[in-house]
Amino acid sequence: MDEASNYNRIEEVKKFDESKLGVKGLSDSGITSIPKIFIHPPETLSELKQSPDQSISIPLIDLSLINSPTHRPKLIDQVKSAAKTFGFFQVINHGVPESTLNDTVSSVKAFHEQPHEVKSKYYKREEGKRVTFTSNYDLYKAKAASWVDSLRVWFGPEEVRARDEDIPVICRKSVVEWGVRATEVAEKVMELLSEGLGLESGKFKEPCFSESKVFVGHCYPYCPQPDLTVGITPHTDPTVVTVLLQNEVGGLQVKHGDVWIDVKHVPGGLIVNIGDFLQIISNGEYNSVEHRVLANSSKEPRISIVMFFGAGKWNGYDGYYGPLRELLSPEKPPVYRNFTIQEFEDNFYSKGIDSKSFIDKIKI
Repeated sequence: MDEASNYNRIEEVKKFDESKLGVKGLSDSGITSIPKIFIHPPETLSELKQSPDQSISIPLIDLSLINSPTHRPKLIDQVKSAAKTFGFFQVINHGVPESTLNDTVSSVKAFHEQPHEVKSKYYKREEGKRVTFTSNYDLYKAKAASWVDSLRVWFGPEEVRARDEDIPVICRKSVVEWGVRATEVAEKVMELLSEGLGLESGKFKEPCFSESKVFVGHCYPYCPQPDLTVGITPHTDPTVVTVLLQNEVGGLQVKHGDVWIDVKHVPGGLIVNIGDFLQIISNGEYNSVEHRVLANSSKEPRISIVMFFGAGKWNGYDGYYGPLRELLSPEKPPVYRNFTIQEFEDNFYSKGIDSKSFIDKIKI
């Protein structure tokens, strides 16, 4: 009997999951070939072989003069254009000290570099459980596993919010501070995005910041066969906005038109991207775009810290969500139908990460 007929994917996935090693554990063990559950299908791998377009980069926006009455309108235009055209942009001079950025990256790296017996105490797969450490959010739903481990800390809603003592000691102080700092940056950007639509600056604060916030500290360790797998598959974020901090190790790519472009590390920079929810409530004025992370061929791990900001206690319209009414007119009718938050969440939790599946579902 050949190896293929002996292979039971579900069993192998379960075995890997129950080991609680994560891909960092596999990488540290010195393996020279990756387990079969991580090998992606030819259609995914063929697209990885296309060289990224080096002539294009996502916009870089300097927020230092955000409170200047003469400069703010220019910033609004820059953010609006970036959110519509690229769906991604980097911000500098955002008010967070570089020492805080470095400490956050270092502490997340330190968590992932702890011995297996220390990290495994946090390894669990249930969603919304205050603090979890897992490899592959969608391990049992995806066609192939990806080369990434993740520490998740819920900052809201209140019923799943992590207490300080729930957070691993090695990164507790940095994680708590980053929750505050990333929110400050997101609020500044959301004000500009709101004004870019002709709305009052605080319009997005209620739906975005009342409750739902998740911190995710990703580790992409060295992969011995990076041409056979990915760090994270192409997807869009289901959020309102996402704020991302990354170290110097590359790998993040964004789709722009028909080409992929590298998102390079900018010292002191933070990456902001538009989520599916904001595309919907802006009635398509802002765009959520596909992005992916390549498997890491460097001996140094790639570390990225992501803060997802989702819709919280915003009641929508009689319990329904949809394009903001202030943006609609006979000349600009809604391009998406209204939906319930239950419908939105059911779509997200029913499958692996993907690209705009919910947006496609509610398009009129």
